[in-house]
Amino acid sequence: MSKRLLLVTGAGGFIGGHVCRLAAASGWAVRGLDLAFPADFPHEAVRGSVTDQRTVASAMSGAAAVVHAAALTALWAPDRRAYARVNAGGTAVVARAARAANARLVHVSSYTVLVAAETPQGATLDETAEWHPRQLLGAYPAAKREAELLLADEVARGLEATIVLPSAPVGPGSRVPTAPMRLITDLVNGRLPAILDRMTNLVDVEAVASGILAALEQGAPGRRYLLSGEDAPLAAIAEDVARLAGVRPPAVRVPAWLARTAGHLGEAAAFLGGREPRAPLTGVRLALADVRFSNARARAELGFAPPPLAETLRRAVAAVQAEE
Repeated sequence: MSKRLLLVTGAGGFIGGHVCRLAAASGWAVRGLDLAFPADFPHEAVRGSVTDQRTVASAMSGAAAVVHAAALTALWAPDRRAYARVNAGGTAVVARAARAANARLVHVSSYTVLVAAETPQGATLDETAEWHPRQLLGAYPAAKREAELLLADEVARGLEATIVLPSAPVGPGSRVPTAPMRLITDLVNGRLPAILDRMTNLVDVEAVASGILAALEQGAPGRRYLLSGEDAPLAAIAEDVARLAGVRPPAVRVPAWLARTAGHLGEAAAFLGGREPRAPLTGVRLALADVRFSNARARAELGFAPPPLAETLRRAVAAVQAEE
């Protein structure tokens, strides 16, 4: 498509920031929409919420395309209704504005919408896994799935839109540490004496941003693309990160029953104290699902090619060490 003006919602965030940088490097004029931006943000910046129709419509003016990366990304929030308001409602606002402006849209969803309570242990998942929001493992994935369904309604009305589903991005540029980057940071600093030994999937954040732009150029309307990296045991990842950082890896493996108990207790304490728990229950449930992922469709149709896990971890560790 013609590279003119690209609107990036969540442009001040982890994924959005990388999308802005790579889009500008490839010839797009970039406009960002977010509640806040880094001081050195080099593109046009519009401050505001994706839940505000006037702000979104104004930011959309003149845009040929939009990457909708804005979201409440924490796996715990003191008010669970915020997920529906921002992640689902905000997506509906952006999608309607994009359709009115005749702008192509790429919506950044999440791998968490693929994992349900009914998902078998050890299953390999791809984009074909579709669940009702109530079947998912917490308020965050439920709202992200609701956003996909709302987007489908706009596609039926003529919006040209594609969905990408990143796994757990890690790497440089995490100004407000995400859950995966907090994990890497704690491992680098030797702060995790124990770890849950289940499969997980980390992906390089720059590869995700490249995949998003590929979806904008090459993605089929209405299609979903899983942007995942390599599956690996969390204990093996912890050992690799510890080796790279020159610290001791976690010595204790946390059993599933203890992880669930800690998740419930931590969430209860969080609601009383108003602070996010170290291990939100949604995150524990996702980890205990112990599933694998296939990015075959994204590789075949988008040319998605994330770096090997060893390189992904090296870059993530270097990013943490550079900020300390």
